[in-house]
Amino acid sequence: MATVEQQQQPPVGVSCCPPTCPPWLQAAIAVLARDSMIRPLPSSVLIMPHLGHGDAGLTLTVHRRDGKGTMTTCAHIEQRVRALAVDEAATEHSFAERAENYYQKRPQLLALLTDLHHRYLCLADRYAQSLHAKQLIQPHHAAVSDCCSSDVDDRCSDADSSLSFQHPTITALTDVDSAELILAELVLAWVDRDILADEAERRRAEAARKIELQGSLVEVLESERLVLLGENARLGFRASAAEEEAAAAAAELGYTRRRAAEIARLVVKLREDHRVCMLGRKIEALQAQVYGLEVRNRECYEAMAKWEAERKACAAEIQRLRAENRRLAEEAAATARRKGKGGGWWWSRVRMAAEWTPCAPATAATVRKVGQQMEGKDGKYYGGGCFCI
Repeated sequence: MATVEQQQQPPVGVSCCPPTCPPWLQAAIAVLARDSMIRPLPSSVLIMPHLGHGDAGLTLTVHRRDGKGTMTTCAHIEQRVRALAVDEAATEHSFAERAENYYQKRPQLLALLTDLHHRYLCLADRYAQSLHAKQLIQPHHAAVSDCCSSDVDDRCSDADSSLSFQHPTITALTDVDSAELILAELVLAWVDRDILADEAERRRAEAARKIELQGSLVEVLESERLVLLGENARLGFRASAAEEEAAAAAAELGYTRRRAAEIARLVVKLREDHRVCMLGRKIEALQAQVYGLEVRNRECYEAMAKWEAERKACAAEIQRLRAENRRLAEEAAATARRKGKGGGWWWSRVRMAAEWTPCAPATAATVRKVGQQMEGKDGKYYGGGCFCI
């Protein structure tokens, strides 16, 4: 932002930057301010570049006491400063913003400050020329001197920002006036030569500063390149170490997989062995049960055979006893018939003896109730007595 102030007694000098402005901007303004002190500052014109705290932009204060001749130039500078001024907050900038400030906004600001310094020198030279012309030429020739000084100012400034002026009417000149005019032209030529010398010195200093800045930039880039080379080498070492670790991890993974496969096979084999062992135990238990059943079956078979033999022996004994009973009964009957009637009592005794004949030794097959008939070999049932209950 640019402002034009009209003051009666302006201060002399260039204001410094506030602490909040960037360091490179402070250095640039300090260098241009130092260059601007090469020529004496006129008492009527003062251009003060400084940074304001309120609008966060570049403020140019132009103090002038002799008219409104610099309004066009100040308006042009104000327009350029407004186009360049940005509202920067007091925050940290990213790398892209710093790069943009360094490569784009910084050259624009330097060009603006350089143009401001150039216009300041032109205004100072024009003011000095006007003072010198007023001392040499009569008051009625002041218009010619102003015209010449305006031509010098037109050579120093751009066509867009040239100071406004009006060409007065040129009257006829005498020999004395022509001599004074020639002397004024010589003075203007000396002033032009001084201006050109100052311009050449300024450009040389600017070129030297640019060379120095480029050299420092090259040094910074070289240091960054070395840092990047070191970082690249470090990353290469880390990559090689990572590759070695990956190879070792792959080998260990392969070994682990092989061991896992072996362990899986062993687990399967162990499970099969355990299953075989359990089946063997079950088979042994079943074999023991089968053996026990066979032993019991053999014992039962032997008991049945023994019981069958005893039953047969008992049956034979019973048959013998029955046959003996029948024989005795027949003999008793025959005796009774021989004796006649007196044999009835004896016959009853024989029948009772036949019915209560003692049985064979007591066994499970021979035990029967009293009066129970027994089956003989011929399928007939015979009655007989038995005292076993």
